[in-house]
Amino acid sequence: MTLASFRQIVESLASYETQQALTKTYQAASSADRERMAQALEQGGTAQSDVGDSQRGRNYDLNRYCNVVPFNHNRVRLTGKRDYINATHITLPQSSNAYIATQGPLKHSMGDFWRMVWEQQVLAIVMLANPVEKLQNKCAVYWPAKANETLDMGEGLTVCLADERPLEGCLSVIVRKVRVAVKGEVRLVTQLHYTEWPDHGVPQSPVPMVRIMKEIRSRVSPSPQVPVVVHCSAGVGRTGTFIILDAARQYFAQNQDYAGDYVAEAFASLRQQRTLMVQTFEQYLLCYQTINYMLNNQD
Repeated sequence: MTLASFRQIVESLASYETQQALTKTYQAASSADRERMAQALEQGGTAQSDVGDSQRGRNYDLNRYCNVVPFNHNRVRLTGKRDYINATHITLPQSSNAYIATQGPLKHSMGDFWRMVWEQQVLAIVMLANPVEKLQNKCAVYWPAKANETLDMGEGLTVCLADERPLEGCLSVIVRKVRVAVKGEVRLVTQLHYTEWPDHGVPQSPVPMVRIMKEIRSRVSPSPQVPVVVHCSAGVGRTGTFIILDAARQYFAQNQDYAGDYVAEAFASLRQQRTLMVQTFEQYLLCYQTINYMLNNQD
């Protein structure tokens, strides 16, 4: 495939040549990613392993999936001696947006999750999984069940559900306003929970994702320097897909085209930062399709 610009690529998505080229790129990157992670896990908690921190002592039990762990060099570090959380700082070369990709909290890591939100001064959380999917636990319910109910997360941190309602005009997205308090200081954090994105799959419409991005950037957390927390269950498939799309929305709002394959380059960068990001080829293809939708439906 010798197409010169990203718009040419998305306009040719239906062609056999383009499909084959995308498949080849995705499979090659996935193979290299599997080999890298397998080697890192084989080295365990040794100094040579770039995932060694995740394998040491108590930290191992803080991972939802044993093969989805953060690299040492860009993992989020909590303050204090217990600094481990399965979460990764993410940036993309084409975007100034900052992200934290993380797994859905476990029951025994909810306090760590909210500590991370507080310490990183997060204002927006994007939740792309449901607590239970196909009869399997995918994420702990880490927020209070009722309005004005307060949960004690330990170490002087509490969370209180201030409000919960559907995103206006988008019933598949629930907006939760949570008051997070530490030693008398209170911040309002907004969680946007997209309830209709199947695990390892793709949503039926790009509209809810675009609505979430618009809500975050226009109302909740407009500064690109403030990290947006994004999670699904493992914090890789749906999470990585959303990050590419949100970064692309920022880029193409300021630029008419991209010289090369925007998605392939963003994907390659993500896989160097956290394993299995954009976990399936269907999710990879969704990136092209949704960006094409955004290019043709700009505000």
